[in-house]
Amino acid sequence: MSNEHQKSIFRRRWFWIIAALAVVYYGTKWFGQWGASQLECNTTELPAETLPGAGPLRIAFISDLHNSKAMLEKAVDMIEAAKPDLIVYGGDFIALEERTKRTRKYMDELRRLKAIAPTYAILGNMDYERLEPVTRILETAGVPLLRNWAVDWTAPNGSTIRIVGLGDWNEGDENPDACMKPDGQEEHPVLLLSHDPESRQLLDAYDWDLMLSGHVHGGQIGIPFTRHFISFRSEMVSGLYPYGERRHVFVTRGVGSTWGIRFFCPPEVSIIDIK
Repeated sequence: MSNEHQKSIFRRRWFWIIAALAVVYYGTKWFGQWGASQLECNTTELPAETLPGAGPLRIAFISDLHNSKAMLEKAVDMIEAAKPDLIVYGGDFIALEERTKRTRKYMDELRRLKAIAPTYAILGNMDYERLEPVTRILETAGVPLLRNWAVDWTAPNGSTIRIVGLGDWNEGDENPDACMKPDGQEEHPVLLLSHDPESRQLLDAYDWDLMLSGHVHGGQIGIPFTRHFISFRSEMVSGLYPYGERRHVFVTRGVGSTWGIRFFCPPEVSIIDIK
């Protein structure tokens, strides 16, 4: 075999190796981007004791938009069809690597939410990097931002629910003393909004019943065909988790995603039905 022939074989082998790697890379990227666009609307029924005396009650819960205007539109359409009594946004409006552009579109969709049902929002850790546009969007749309603040809201059955929104604990902005009572002293059921479910561990001394969180994105990776999701950031990844003797934490997988990809872990709008 001539030296030139050997070089030709070598070049062809490298061509096919590079071509195979390119197919794997772009195929994986396409599949991840496709997975990140498959927004679901999932309904979870919670027992009455998760928010004592508040039911029947339907809450629409979304989180972790990460600058995706198209996903926000889809989410608002799903929420409108679900006819909730209350809407909650759980933080991370923006993505760190992107500037928030054309904020009018976000405001229009948030106004749509507010027209469906009373709507409240909290901050996520990434929002602190773009605090001015995030707060301006929410304020202009008329959506109250609960940053270490609480409001008393009247449920459809006439009962009062205390809705508490904490600043993000990853950013050191949580101040439960400003908006929460010591454990056992609250007269109303407490719906607690805190972006990261790990913050629960700082709140044992305070009175709350049901925490709604996001942040984890369901790990963005799931085990195929099992609906089990993987995360190294939190033991609480997706769905409802008991905490202590009487408390519960509900974690949504979020509407957006980091890097715009998900694998077997679709984004979601969470509809929470309390009996």
